[in-house]
Amino acid sequence: MSWHRVDVKVGTENISGMLNANVLQIASVENLGEAITVNGKNHKIESFIVDHRDDIFKIILAEASPTKEKSDDKPTKRAD
Repeated sequence: MSWHRVDVKVGTENISGMLNANVLQIASVENLGEAITVNGKNHKIESFIVDHRDDIFKIILAEASPTKEKSDDKPTKRAD
C-alpha cells in the first residue's frame, strides 16, 4: 500500500495528513481526543505516538467500524 493525502478534522481544526492503511500521520495538534475524522469518516484512535523530531503524531486508527456492523457469517463470493 502507498501513502495518500487526506483531509483530517481534529475537533474544530481542519488539517491535511498522510494515510497508509490504518496509519495516519498529522502535524502536532493541541488536543487529539479519542476520535478523528478522516475524509469525512469518523475513526476511533487505537493508539498514537509523538515524533518530536518532526513534530508529528503517528496515529493508529481502530480497524473496527464505528457503527458496530455485525457479520452475517456468510462467506463472500469469489470472482473466478
